[in-house]
Amino acid sequence: MKKWGLLFLLLLYCAGCSSKQAINIASLPEREVKLAPRTVADDFFPKDVRLLALGDSLTEGVGDQAQKGGYVSRLRQQLLQHKGVQTVSVVNLGKRGLRISQLHPIIANNLDEVRKADLIFITIGGNDIMKIVRSHFFDLSHTLFAKEQKRFAERLDRLLAMIRAVNRDATIILVGLYNPFSSSLPNIPEIDEVIEQWNSGSEAVLAHYDRTIFVNVKDLFDGRDDVLYSDQFHPNEVGYELIARRVYEQLKQHEQMWLGRLEE
Repeated sequence: MKKWGLLFLLLLYCAGCSSKQAINIASLPEREVKLAPRTVADDFFPKDVRLLALGDSLTEGVGDQAQKGGYVSRLRQQLLQHKGVQTVSVVNLGKRGLRISQLHPIIANNLDEVRKADLIFITIGGNDIMKIVRSHFFDLSHTLFAKEQKRFAERLDRLLAMIRAVNRDATIILVGLYNPFSSSLPNIPEIDEVIEQWNSGSEAVLAHYDRTIFVNVKDLFDGRDDVLYSDQFHPNEVGYELIARRVYEQLKQHEQMWLGRLEE
């Protein structure tokens, strides 16, 4: 009997402890739980990319016997392989024969496309140099090219300012010039230096603007006969593939510049 009494008292004691404990827990003030902020990689959520291509016959894809749209379409296919890209829509306004002074009205007439673009690609300058060669074939000089290069740089600066006035967020990619004249104009050995000078000048102009990339492709064509179309001026499908790869390499090196902007 004594054992049962002790057991009864022990049960009452435990019940009292549990009750007090329950009351104490219930009376604790509620605390707001805050999770630490987490950063998400730019390529975590694939994005829709709007690509605008401006410029001359290289943008149009002249010389591409495979009929795959030059470097622009090849670049689109490479972008689609990027884990941070879901879709790529392309507006190609390239037109054969365009010089830089003729690119301004193209932009003015397509402001809505410029405004919506995430990536803006430009090829321009080859016809500007060709115009000098044709107009001064018998009196070409380094001084003449240097003078025209300065004018070209001024026009490029106005062109970029025009684009930025419409779209301040897009990444602008300028594809540099290569030298197609080494075999057709062997009597002008200085032409290689001229191309270098024009590329350097263009790169310097781009440096004054945020979110710009200059892509040098000159070395891809130097000393090669298998990268040009039969006219010995435009790239063939091999040349366009090399340009597309070089541009894509540069885009991968500057992912934060363009892919990160699509988050905002």
